[in-house]
Amino acid sequence: MRHPDLNIKNITVKESPAYRVRVESWESINPKGLFSVDIIQECLNQDGNVDSSSTYNFHMTRDEIKVLADGLMSV
Repeated sequence: MRHPDLNIKNITVKESPAYRVRVESWESINPKGLFSVDIIQECLNQDGNVDSSSTYNFHMTRDEIKVLADGLMSV
């Protein structure tokens, strides 16, 4: 369970009738400057409800997130 004071940012990267990819991120309370980034892949059933999901968690600094974003934009 996440602390209620966390400022969690949530974006949907891609969504189709069969699956969805979301990213959630928030800054760690300690140490400062470290961010937790969850990349969540969800498989959706015929009704649009989540049937199964996989979460990949990374801990990165703001500079590392920028390098990742720049690399993704160059693809």
